[in-house]
This record gives sequence, C-alpha cells and structure tokens, in this order.
Amino acid sequence: MPEITLCLFDLEQLFKLFPKPDKELNKKLLEYEQKAQENMAQIRLNLFAE
Repeated sequence: MPEITLCLFDLEQLFKLFPKPDKELNKKLLEYEQKAQENMAQIRLNLFAE
C-alpha cells in the first residue's frame, strides 16, 4: 500500500514544520502579559485619580 506510506511520510514532513513547545518562551510570554496587565491597570488608576 504505497498510498499509506506516502501519506505517513507527508505527515512526518508536515510535523517537522511545527515548532516544538518552548517552555521558557511560554514562561517569558506569560510574565510579559501579566506585567502589561498590571501596567495598564496602573495607567487606568492614574487617569481616573486626576
């Protein structure tokens, strides 16, 4: 069944294009998002406090 072999080979090649999970990058992104939310909250407080 060459069709199945070809299909599996194509899937293998396709999966090589997807990046592997990067825990360090995900951690840095989460920290950045949390800091951005904190900064926006502080800016809102400063705007309405005046």
